[in-house]
Amino acid sequence: MDEPERPVERPVERETTIIQTGERNGGGGGVVAAIVALFVLGALAFFFFGGYFEKAADEMNVNVNVEAPNVELPDINIEPPSQPSQPANSN
Repeated sequence: MDEPERPVERPVERETTIIQTGERNGGGGGVVAAIVALFVLGALAFFFFGGYFEKAADEMNVNVNVEAPNVELPDINIEPPSQPSQPANSN
C-alpha cells in the first residue's frame, strides 16, 4: 500500500510588535476608590455636623443615671513595725 503524500510542514512564523508611546494609561480603579472615599467622608461629615448622632437619646427619653451602691468599709489600723534608733553596724 502506498501512503498518501503529506504536505511539507513549515514552521509557523509569528512576530509580536509592541509600540510604547511613553504614556501609561492605567485602569480607573484609583479614581473610583477616591470618589467612593470622598462620598463616604462627605456622608459622615453631613451626619456628624448635622447633629444626627446626638439626637437619639433625647428622643427616646433614655435615662443613663445609675445610683451607685453605698459600700461601707471597716476602719483598718495599720501600724508599721518600730524602727531601731541606731542602724545596725554593717562593718
